[in-house]
Formats: sequence, C-alpha cells, structure tokens
Amino acid sequence: MVALATMLPVVTIGPAQAALYSTLFAYDKNDDINLVREYLRRFKREFKQGFISGLLLLALIAAVLFGLGFWASWDTDLAYAPLIVMVAAAVVTLVIAEYIFALQARFANPLPRQWKLAALFPWRAFGCTLALIGVDIVALGLALFVPFIRVLMLIFGLSWVFYAKSLILLWGFCKYGGYGEVERTTYVNANSGM
Repeated sequence: MVALATMLPVVTIGPAQAALYSTLFAYDKNDDINLVREYLRRFKREFKQGFISGLLLLALIAAVLFGLGFWASWDTDLAYAPLIVMVAAAVVTLVIAEYIFALQARFANPLPRQWKLAALFPWRAFGCTLALIGVDIVALGLALFVPFIRVLMLIFGLSWVFYAKSLILLWGFCKYGGYGEVERTTYVNANSGM
C-alpha cells in the first residue's frame, strides 16, 4: 500500500519501482526486515536516479505513443514503414521499462550505463524477459476479467506482481551475470531471534 501511495504522483513511479525492487531483493536475502521502514529508506536513497530515469522513460513512452498515433492516422502506403519502426520502438521501450528500475535497485551503475544495460540485458536474458512479460499479462488479465482480483489489487497494491517479478529478475541476474556493484547490507534485526 505504501508503494502504491508513492507511485500516485506519476513522476515518482521511477523511484517507487526502484525502491520496491530494492526492498524485495533485500527481503529475498533476509525476510526479517521491516518492509515499510526499509522501503521508505530505499525510496529516499533511489529517488534522484529513479526520478531522472522515470522522467526519461515517460518521455520515451510519450514519443513512442505520439509516433504510433501519428503514423497510424495516415492512410497511405508510405506510413507502413515508419509504423513498423514505431512498433519496434514500442517493444524496445516495453523491455527497457521492465528492467531499468530493477537494474538500478540491484546494481550501482551511472545513469548512462544503467540505460545501456536496460536496453541490452533483456535480449541476453530473453527467457527472463518473456517470463516478466508473462507475469504482466497474467496480472492484467486477472485484473480485467476477475472482479475479486481487482479488489485484492486495490487492497494489497501491486506488490504481489512486483514480488513475482523480483524472483524472476533475481534468477535472471544470477544466471546471466551481474553488472555493477551489488549492494552488501547487514540488517539490524537479522538473525536476532526476534
């Protein structure tokens, strides 16, 4: 619910996703952490780079949507080639959106390298990419066709979808190699018996 609340202002979707992935990656290693406190701490830490990446991604999505709409409205044979290019750009934008904030959450890279990795890694880890898109399709399909799931998503937010995707991403990062410095954190409550 906290993650959903921080995503409500559209410009904070980037830092919110990066913080959510970062928290879920940490939770995978240590399930004894306080999720809300950890999320808010990571939201603050990931804000600057996530905000810039989020704005760049929103601009890219807007440009692709404008191009698709513009070339689809032309009823000539000359519009087909640019329309095919725009569809390819939409697919590339989709896979970049799947990875950009997860890469930020998992690895410490400068912004240009993070974007380069987000554009190249999905093709290297194509099975992982298909699994991530599959999770999105299943979640969207359930939300559209099963009213009870819509209620659950409103109550629990999208955290369950992100959790499933975080497990796939961790598998992909381990299998296909990591890029950059991985966070090494010790937690106060870890193994304290509480």
